[in-house]
Order: sequence, then C-alpha cells, then structure tokens
Amino acid sequence: MFEDKDVIKILSIDGGGIRGIIPVTILAEIENRCGKQIYELFDFIAGTSTGGLLTLFLNKKNPAPAAALTELYVKHGKDIFPQKPVDNSSWKNMFKDKIKNTLTDYLSGPKYKVAGIEQILRYLVKNETYEEMIKPCLITSYETENNKAVFFTNYTERYKKVLIRDIARATSAAPTYFEPLKIKDKGTFIDGGMHSNNPAMCAYVEVLKLLKNEGINIKDKKIVLVSLGTGDCLTSYEYNEMKSWSALNWILGPLLPYFFSGNASTVEYQLKQLLPEDCYYRLQPKLPKELEPMDNAEEENVLTLQQKALELINTEWSYELDRVCAVLSSVNCQYSLEKP
Repeated sequence: MFEDKDVIKILSIDGGGIRGIIPVTILAEIENRCGKQIYELFDFIAGTSTGGLLTLFLNKKNPAPAAALTELYVKHGKDIFPQKPVDNSSWKNMFKDKIKNTLTDYLSGPKYKVAGIEQILRYLVKNETYEEMIKPCLITSYETENNKAVFFTNYTERYKKVLIRDIARATSAAPTYFEPLKIKDKGTFIDGGMHSNNPAMCAYVEVLKLLKNEGINIKDKKIVLVSLGTGDCLTSYEYNEMKSWSALNWILGPLLPYFFSGNASTVEYQLKQLLPEDCYYRLQPKLPKELEPMDNAEEENVLTLQQKALELINTEWSYELDRVCAVLSSVNCQYSLEKP
C-alpha cells in the first residue's frame, strides 16, 4: 500500500458536531493553497463523528472540494440538529419552553431524530460501499453488543461491503443526541468519540501496522500527520459550583465536552512526544463558552465558527499552514521556510 512512498501523509479529523465547520474551512484553505483536492494530498485519512463524515465525503468517488462541504453545516445543519421553537413573547413563556424542551430532550429518548442526517447521507453517498473509497481510511465507532472499540477500514474484508452511509451513521451516533445504529451481522454502534474523539493516534498506529504487515522497515519511511480539531472550549468550573452536582447537572453541563476534550488533548500530548516537530501538525482553536454547543445549528452560530477559523488561518495559523502545504506539495517532503 505504501511501498512506493518515501513520505506517508496522514490526515486526521476530530469529532465535534456542528463545529466540523472549523476543520472543513481549514481543509478548503489547504486545497486552495495547494491546488489539489484532499484525497490527492494525503495517503491515509481518519475521522471520528463529524470528522468521520468529512473523511467519507472527501474520499468517496468523485468527491466535491472541501469548500463545497461548508454547505453541509451552514445550510443543512438544521436538518441534522433541528431546533425546537421557543415562545419569546414573554420571559415566562421563554422559561417555560426552555424547561419543557430540556425535559423532552433528556427524558423522552434521543434529542434528535435520525431522519435528517439519514436523508442527507442518502443524497450524498447513495448506495456506495466502503470499498469504493479512493484512499485507505479509518473511521472510529464503538460496538455495544461486544463492548469494543471499532475501527472501520475500507481495505478490511469485514467492512468493505458496508454502505458508506451506515458507517457515517455509526461513527456519529452520539449518546443522548442520536439513536444507535444496528448494522446486520456487524453489531450495534455508537459515536466513535466514546474512545477516540481525536483519531490521530489510531491513524498513526494503523499506518505502522500496515507497514509492518507489508514487511517495510518503519525507519525507511517518513510519516507526516496533520490533525484538525473542532475547537477546545474555555468554559471552566470552580469547586464550589460543582461539588453538589447531580448526574443530571453533569449530563446537561460539561460531561460530553469534557470527555471529548480530554480524549483529544491526551492524543495530542502523545503524538507530540512520538513525532518530530516537522512531522506533526495540530490545528485546534480555543473557543469561548457561547460557541461550545456541538448542536447549535443556527446559521449565525455556524458562520461565527467559520469566521473564527478564517481569522486563525489568516493570523496565528498562517505560518503553520505554509509549512503544512509545503510538506503536502513536496514529493520528498523537502522544504525550507524561515519562521517570521
């Protein structure tokens, strides 16, 4: 699979719901700077949840450019995460609707129906199967019947014939948000963020495994990994605020965000120790509290997230993206950029 490559270029995309607009905006910038599409620039692609969807859409037959996928979040986000109406004619009505919606969300099954996301998936990937993907890739999920992490790879016999739309649903079936997905003869699946919201380490280890299986000395290859986050939130809580929290307080509050953020930052720490500076690139923005929700699909919120990404691309990420694009555009990964 990698015999003829001196440099193996890996792309990894985190989970994060509607905040997937951040990595897709970065990927559009990379395509614009390099003049090629993502599947042409990377040798192996991995994703979790919303990052898994992007991995599939950018690597399927005749993929659209990354810039076109911004519509998935801006125009179709509300189809996936439909917002409940609130009567704002008075503060009493607003408060009543807020309580009613919250109770409905958490006491009457998953917060969202799957009809919206399934309709979008049927439109985008129809009945295409996983083996039809262009480049090797890995999508994470968790299988509940056998209690194990699952790594869908498009070159593994067990998953090659699975529909792409089923793998997309399996990786993004976040507990409390969507119902699980049952795939015949494969199991019952929930969101891959339960174990690998940042799938970069999974991708790295999988490439090492493939090299070993092919009898290739790892020292003969250079591995470059580009890891894109969906935002690390700045919300903090003090001891006195948290000490009496019930289970519901945690579920309504930071449980899932903390779980996903902790997972992602652990992987970031590990890869920083394992890979040289010129072989590991992590782009992860810090977000204010108001941008934290993974399911706020209001157009204003989505565009604000996109604008945040664009601001970083043109400021503190500019040099890092120059380095990334130099690596991706060079066959032998030889480049020289002076730090400003």
